[in-house]
Amino acid sequence: MIQNLIEFSIRKRAYVVIIFCFIALLSIFSLKTARVDAIPDIGENQQIVFTEWAGRSPKDIEEQVTYPLSVMMQGLPGVKNIRGTSAFGFSIIYIIFNDDVDFYWSRSRVLEKLSTTSKELPPGVTPKMGPDATGLGQVFWYTVENDPTASNPKSLAELRSIQDFYIRYLLQSVEGVSEVASIGGFVKEYQIDVDPNKLIAFDIHFSALVKAIGESNIDVGAEVIEDGDREFIVRGKGFFKSLADIENVVVAVKNKSPIRVSDLASVHLGPAFRRGALDKNGVESVGGVVTMRFGENPKEVIDKVKKKIKTVEQGLPKGVKLVPFYDRTEVIERTMGTVYSSLSQEIIITVIVILLFLLHFKSSVLVTLTLPFGVGISFILMKVLNIDSNVMSLSGLVIAIGSMVDMGIIMTENIYSSLAQKPLASARERIEITISSAREVGPAILTAVATTIVTFLPVFALEGSEGKLFGPLAWAKTLAMFGSVVVAIILVPALSVFFLKGELRPVEKNKVSKFLVNTYKPILNWTLEHRRIFLILPLIIFILGCYSYTRLGKEFMPSLNEGEILYMPVTTPDVSMTKARELLAYTDKVLKAHPLVENAIGKLGRADTAIDPAPVAMFETIVKLVPEDQWPSGTSIYDIMNELDLKLQVPGLVNAWLFPIENRIAMISTGIKTQIGIKIFGDNLKTLESLASKIGALIEKVDGGYGIYAEKITGKPYIEFDIDRVAASRYGINTGTINRILQTAVGGMSIGQFIEGRERYPIRVRYKKELRDRIDELKKVLVPSPLGQHIPLEQLAEIKVVTGPAAIQSENGMLRSLVLLNVQGRDLIGFVEEAKLLVEKEIELPKGYSISWAGQYENQVRSNNRLLLLIPFALLINLFLIFLGIKNLRNSAIIFSAVPVAFSGGLILLWIGGFNTSVAVWVGFIALFGIAVDDGVVMMTYLQESIKNTVPKNWTELKQCIIEAGSRRIRPLVMTTTTTVVALIPIMWSTSTGSEVMKPMAIPTLGGMLVASITLFIVPVVFSYFEQKKIRAYISTD
Repeated sequence: MIQNLIEFSIRKRAYVVIIFCFIALLSIFSLKTARVDAIPDIGENQQIVFTEWAGRSPKDIEEQVTYPLSVMMQGLPGVKNIRGTSAFGFSIIYIIFNDDVDFYWSRSRVLEKLSTTSKELPPGVTPKMGPDATGLGQVFWYTVENDPTASNPKSLAELRSIQDFYIRYLLQSVEGVSEVASIGGFVKEYQIDVDPNKLIAFDIHFSALVKAIGESNIDVGAEVIEDGDREFIVRGKGFFKSLADIENVVVAVKNKSPIRVSDLASVHLGPAFRRGALDKNGVESVGGVVTMRFGENPKEVIDKVKKKIKTVEQGLPKGVKLVPFYDRTEVIERTMGTVYSSLSQEIIITVIVILLFLLHFKSSVLVTLTLPFGVGISFILMKVLNIDSNVMSLSGLVIAIGSMVDMGIIMTENIYSSLAQKPLASARERIEITISSAREVGPAILTAVATTIVTFLPVFALEGSEGKLFGPLAWAKTLAMFGSVVVAIILVPALSVFFLKGELRPVEKNKVSKFLVNTYKPILNWTLEHRRIFLILPLIIFILGCYSYTRLGKEFMPSLNEGEILYMPVTTPDVSMTKARELLAYTDKVLKAHPLVENAIGKLGRADTAIDPAPVAMFETIVKLVPEDQWPSGTSIYDIMNELDLKLQVPGLVNAWLFPIENRIAMISTGIKTQIGIKIFGDNLKTLESLASKIGALIEKVDGGYGIYAEKITGKPYIEFDIDRVAASRYGINTGTINRILQTAVGGMSIGQFIEGRERYPIRVRYKKELRDRIDELKKVLVPSPLGQHIPLEQLAEIKVVTGPAAIQSENGMLRSLVLLNVQGRDLIGFVEEAKLLVEKEIELPKGYSISWAGQYENQVRSNNRLLLLIPFALLINLFLIFLGIKNLRNSAIIFSAVPVAFSGGLILLWIGGFNTSVAVWVGFIALFGIAVDDGVVMMTYLQESIKNTVPKNWTELKQCIIEAGSRRIRPLVMTTTTTVVALIPIMWSTSTGSEVMKPMAIPTLGGMLVASITLFIVPVVFSYFEQKKIRAYISTD
């Protein structure tokens, strides 16, 4: 079939040219319209349920909201995990579905389930869905700030209002944006601070005050009135317009005198309760977070947001500006720049190598065409299959370049050699020669490509984060190889009719070819004469490879240097908002003082979004660095991290240094923000905290761990009012009345909204500040009795200070504590294996408790187990494909001997380079296995053909036959190996963003192919041994 296709393409070459012109245009379109991101979105297929219950403790939230909702969601189809967070005032549940479940289908199932939750939850508590976005959707952050030259700078409250009611709405209207969340500053609030003594003096119940205010803040409609031919809409205006309107609300009439709100309380503007803040270089700020909708193109969305910002800026008050501080496109452009630079350099170097080898311009053009057209076809198919352009998918093209050109080399070289042997052939005869020579190598090319593609099957079978990460790479490389073989068997033969005209210089007269043959023949002759001595060499390489493997560390994935640092410390859970704010300002000032830091923008607590569950005790600071060309020579981003870490040894802060995207990946894939998380499951929070503390102390003994933090669950101080029901009943007071007074006295009650045009601000009523900020004063709060008395709280309840949870984490309904840590200076997997042995030896778990190691380690173990199963299977299929092409099992095994030799070469180079094994490295080895046998397949094809044609009868004839067959194919084989090796060199010298991921994939192929070049001798030597044995057996039988 392939041979017929080759013949058809040559005879109908005009049609082929037209088709490939169309393919060129289509590939340009596909490239320009491709979705672009830094890395694949490896976020879990998750939906978020957010429930707010203002003022409630984490214990109340867990017991009455998170736990019942988690149990209800477990019944949904396709759910594989449910994680819950119960914090002060809110609950967040992450419902993680299997990857094959459609995102919006799962969303609708969750909404259906939520519609039936009202009976399970407390009155007035309504859960809602989070934005339709993944954890990697936060693509753009900005601050809203005063211009330094502004004559009338805005307050933080005014800036927050501009963000909430102007900027947020306009940016949220941008196509592809799911949500714009606000962070920092103060939300304006109309506050009514009641004096309970005045309520008692006027004999007015608190509920009467609340009712009067609520009824006085309302507009009404009264249908219409017709007057003659005209109709008038009747409207009663009653919304508050000023503070005076609230103060003048009449609550009651006593002795014919109206009692107004102003007689009972003070009314003023103030900041609403907040659980988050934003700081820029030590100064409190206001900002926003743009979240991209699921499935959108991040670069397109950010470009649209930037375009919209130009419109937004026109309407901002004078002296106010919007300043971006995190822009995903910067990382995208740096990463893509690295990949495109490596890709273009590879192509240029490959073309130069081809020209040097062939010394024939038109032949070089024919070979080179496999690159642009092969890459173009891959972009078209990536567009069809909805595969993004990112560092992983384009890395697939990068590591495929050397192999792609091999197909064109084999095809062009064979056609050229055949035509050069018959310079006097007519035009018709030349076409027939072209058809014959192209058909001759067509099956070998197909076999070589098939082995390369099949060997990559394990990458397609990876699951979880690693599957999403490397799946695009596997697709891109496979599509590129498919594109190259299409070009090699269709376009190259068709164009060779046009390009290879006239008299061609015989291959034997080519200086490079002559040099290679003259060099190869004596070496091959020596190896055939000294087979046993020569075969010691691959044995030594194999032993060195095994030794190198024992010296290599293990990790899940090398970090992607994003060019920006995320400083993410945590402090004690009992920290106040004021103290946390001071710590954040201090750390940002220290960071900004570093000469290589341009800006430090830090967030504490959470932004107003369901996808941010951060507590007040957690900081997230984006550290923007000055351009790299301003760094001292030899300074790396990790050196800067170490310097900053030394400067920020602050008591009470546990430091963690990450990259922004890396952190989001860790959080969304495992729920853990560090490289390793030790999950402890059980049913008692104090026991869980105790176990976490013991394990954390134990882990500190293991070399390599840093930033070890045992989660403090119960360190938050609580003031508890334990109601004495007997004492309360003595005064005719029930617990509900006492709790309502307490809720109002401290937390206050929201009783409506103050409408200012398009803006909405809450109205809150509560006791005066001096009555609610001290325990001694709280004890004196009076509770009205139906008997006409007012009883102090201290007579109705025992007031005590206890410690409780700052937040409660759960997973699939089980309570969970965590030990968080990172690893530095050694491999991740080796650290975990040592730490696990120590924990298992020293820690005795109570009955019903269990430990799970998560984070990157969890991903590494899963991917290793998968690859251990799939790689041998793929290699067996590879061997089977070789057998189908060679039709001889023994010779197929001889070809396959290149795999362990190449594998050893890759291991040796990894050890020399100081790399750890990772999923990226194993993907590099998988790519190596696919191409390591290519030279052997071509060599064996000609060895078998030569033996068949000459039928040697003794060792001398056999040796001569093998040398002639090997020499005939030495130029294309050396070319293919050289192009594969040389094409990877640009990756090795690259140091920019994205190279950290590409290098581990390139090293195995580079090292393996350098060593696998001895296949040019191993295959003939081993082949000669078996053929000589066959000749001897034939002679003895004769």
